[in-house]
Amino acid sequence: MIGNAWIRKAMPGIFFLLAAYASAAADGEVPTTELETITVTAERFPVQEKESPRFVTVVTSEELKQTGADNLVDALRRTGGFAYKAYGPLGTSHGGMSSTLSIRGIKDGELVLINGVPIQGAAGHAYDLNTIPVDQIERVEILKGAASTLYGADAMSGVINIITKKPGEEFSAKGSVEFGSDSYHNHSVSASCPGVNIGFNYQHLGAQTEISRSYTSKYRYDMDATDSYAVNLNADPFEKLHFDYLGSFNQTGFQKVYDAKKPFEGTDQDQIKHFADLRFETSDLRAKMFGNYDIMRRSVYTSKDPDDNNRNYNGGLEGDFRFDLSDWRFTTGASAIYRGADYSNQYGEHHRNDYAVFLEMKKTLFERLNATVGVREQYIDGESGTADYDRFLPSFGLSYKATEHVNLFANAGKAFRAPTFNNLYYKSSFMVGNPDLKPEEGWTYETGVKYDMDMLRLRLAAFYMAYQDKIEIDRSKGYPQTYFNAGNYQSKGMEWELGITPFLHQTGWPRSIFLYTAGYWADPTAEDTSGNEYQSGPKFQNSVGISYVTDPLVLDLNCQILTARERNLDSYAALNLSGKIKAWKGYVTFGVDNIFDVDVQITGDLSETASNRYVYWDLGRVFKVGYEISF
Repeated sequence: MIGNAWIRKAMPGIFFLLAAYASAAADGEVPTTELETITVTAERFPVQEKESPRFVTVVTSEELKQTGADNLVDALRRTGGFAYKAYGPLGTSHGGMSSTLSIRGIKDGELVLINGVPIQGAAGHAYDLNTIPVDQIERVEILKGAASTLYGADAMSGVINIITKKPGEEFSAKGSVEFGSDSYHNHSVSASCPGVNIGFNYQHLGAQTEISRSYTSKYRYDMDATDSYAVNLNADPFEKLHFDYLGSFNQTGFQKVYDAKKPFEGTDQDQIKHFADLRFETSDLRAKMFGNYDIMRRSVYTSKDPDDNNRNYNGGLEGDFRFDLSDWRFTTGASAIYRGADYSNQYGEHHRNDYAVFLEMKKTLFERLNATVGVREQYIDGESGTADYDRFLPSFGLSYKATEHVNLFANAGKAFRAPTFNNLYYKSSFMVGNPDLKPEEGWTYETGVKYDMDMLRLRLAAFYMAYQDKIEIDRSKGYPQTYFNAGNYQSKGMEWELGITPFLHQTGWPRSIFLYTAGYWADPTAEDTSGNEYQSGPKFQNSVGISYVTDPLVLDLNCQILTARERNLDSYAALNLSGKIKAWKGYVTFGVDNIFDVDVQITGDLSETASNRYVYWDLGRVFKVGYEISF
C-alpha cells in the first residue's frame, strides 16, 4: 500500500521531472500525417469511418491507456458519450447488478460485442467490462444509434465492439506494476511472438466503507477487499484463422450494516467469466464460432439462505459474405445463437434460440454520394410455452462527400429488443418479473457532419429515438418492484466529438498539446404506469480534457461531467490526472483519480416519492504510481 502522505511528498519531485521532460521534448518532431480511421463495426467489413453513414468512434489501445483508467469500463467512461452507472467501486457487480454504459440517455439499449459477437446473456443485460483490463484490448469501436439491422436484437441505442489483441510479427514482452491508495494494485505481464499473444492481469482494492446508503431503511453497504484476475490468449494457428480467449475471476463480499445495530447481513461473492471465439477472416468472407459462460456465486454467511449459483451461457455461429454485382456492393450474412441461463434461487433454467439473416446493399451515386439499404429478418424461438418473436428490421443510410474535409451523413433504422429472463421471471424480495411483457421496438433517425483536417477533427450529430413498449421499472407500488412496458419512450438531442491540436504548425513543446471533448445532450422521457411523462435517463454527459503526448512524457488531464440526472441524483464533475515519464528501459507512471475528492453518485433513487431513497457512490480520490517496461 502506498500512503497518501508519501505520495503528496513525492508530487513536487514528480512535477519537477515533468517540467524537465517537457523542455527536453520541445525539440522533438511530431508526425503530422493524417491517417484514415478504419472501422469494421459500421458495415461488418473494414470501411473508412468518415465515409460511413453512422456516428462511429474508434478508441485505440494507447488512447484507452492514456486515460489512466483502472479497467475497460472506466476507460470508456472517460472517453465521453456514455452515462456510467454502477453498484460498486471499479464497476464491481453487486450480485446481479452490474455496471453499464448507457448511450444517449437510453437505459439498456447498448449491445456489447467482442470481435463482433455478442457477450450479453438472455438472463439480464450484464456485460461486466470491469473484468477486462485495458492491456488486453487492441481497440474499441462504438457505433451510436440503432444497429439492429446489422447486429439484431439488443442493438437499440448503439454497439460497443471490443477488438482483442493480435499476435505480433516478432517477439516482444511487456510488464507493469501499479500501486495506490486504498490498497490499490494493478499489475500486468504479457508476451507476444509470431502466432501467439498471451497476457495476465491482477487487480486489488482494499475494503471500502459505505459504498451505498438507504436513507429510507437506514442501512449502508460496505464492500470487502476485492481481487480480480484476468487472462487473455490470442493465436493465429493458420493464415486467416484466429482464436481468442478471455477469462476472469473476481472475488469480493458485501456487508449490509443497519444504523440501529441490528445483526448485519454478510455475503461472499465470486464471479467467473469465459469467452472464446474462432474466426476465419478474408477480405470478403468472415465466419465465426463463439461461446461465453459466466457464473456468479453468492453465499450469505450470516443466515441459512441457500447459495446463489447464477449462470449465463451463449454459443453460436455467424457468417458474412461481401461481393460486388454490377456497380452495387452487397453484404449478406446469417447467424444462429443459443442463449441459456440458470438462476438457481430466482427462476431456474430458461433458454431461447436467436436466428437471423440480413442483407445490406451499397451504391455510389454521382461520385460523391453513398447510399446504403439494409434489411434483417430476426427470429427468436422461445422455449416451449413461451412467446416467439419475428421482426423485419430495415435501415437506410446516406453519406455525402461535400468537400475534401467535410462529409455529411444521415441514417434511419428500426430497433428491437426482446424481454430478458430477468424481466420475465425474476422473483425476490425487491424485484418480481412480469411474464406479460412485450418486446421493445422503435426507430432512430440521425443526421450530422464529419469534418477532418490536420489540426481539427469534428463529429456532430442530431438524433431522434422513438420507441414503443420500452421496458421500465414500476416503482409506484413499493417493494417488490416489477417491470412494465412504457407507452411512449423517446430521446432527442445532439452528440459530439471534437479534437484540436491548436499549435500543430508551431515549433517547440506546444505543438504536442491536444484538446478534446466528447459527449451528448439528450431529453429522454417515458410514460409511467398512469400515462404521465417522466425523465428516464440523464440529459447531459461530457468529457473534456487536455493531453500532452511525446516520447519521453505523456500527460492527460480529463474531467467527466454528468448533469441533469434522473431521480434527483446529483450532478458531478470529476477531474483525473494521469501520465508517464520515460525512465531507463520503460516509464514511470502516475495518476490521481477524482483529484478534488468530490462525491460521485453512480446510481440510486433520491426522488421524494421513492419507496426506498438510496444511493451508491464511486471511489473518492485515489493516488497511483507505477512502472512499465517493454522488451
